[in-house]
Amino acid sequence: MSEPVVIFSENMKVVWTNPSAELYFGHSTEFMTGKRCTELFRGILECIENCPVEKSFVSKEEETLVVDGLISPLKLIDAVPYTENGRNLVLAIVHSVPEIDRDKALRRDFAALLNTSTTLEDAADDILDAVKNLTSVSTCGIYTGSGSSFKLFSGYGVPEKISGAEFKAPVYLSHEGLPFNAEDSFPDGAAIVPVVAPDGSVPMLLFAGRGSMSTKFRNRLEMMSDVLSSCVKRLLPHS
Repeated sequence: MSEPVVIFSENMKVVWTNPSAELYFGHSTEFMTGKRCTELFRGILECIENCPVEKSFVSKEEETLVVDGLISPLKLIDAVPYTENGRNLVLAIVHSVPEIDRDKALRRDFAALLNTSTTLEDAADDILDAVKNLTSVSTCGIYTGSGSSFKLFSGYGVPEKISGAEFKAPVYLSHEGLPFNAEDSFPDGAAIVPVVAPDGSVPMLLFAGRGSMSTKFRNRLEMMSDVLSSCVKRLLPHS
């Protein structure tokens, strides 16, 4: 089966995933085993409010949830209950558009969202919501400034990591605050991603922390930075 599949126990914890699920969520089966459903589908409000896995345990029947929006366009989750060795389990299958089309849709929707704002003050909440929704972080912030002088504009950040430093490229930190390579994937880490204006200056930084720094989520942060780069002069006309 090529689609992501996750098996949950009655306490809503992962007991097994297939290789496609490892690619989809950006984590190994070993890391995901024992995690609660809400930890994997964090940020997808529809899953939290209308969890098909939870419904399937109650109804003992197959349940389906359709999610269509900025976070995961055209995602369909099938939850199928079954019993194995006396245990009640639910097999969840995630059907969605191909990842490359999904990434294009996310970029398009994020750009359209920013086009509704004329200033960074107007756009700040939408940007922070997108960072949380498109990654698995629980803390994020926007810094503005130039050179090595940046101040927190909105949200939360890590001033001790940003003060006095210049950022020409994304910096990724492990949960211990140590830099790590692009090939690494920490279950808990942080990112500081510069937004580069057309003239080469860096008037804005995105901070994301307390969450997975898997390759997929890092790519999404850099996508958001790239989209912001195209409109940063409009949002920050005096930068």
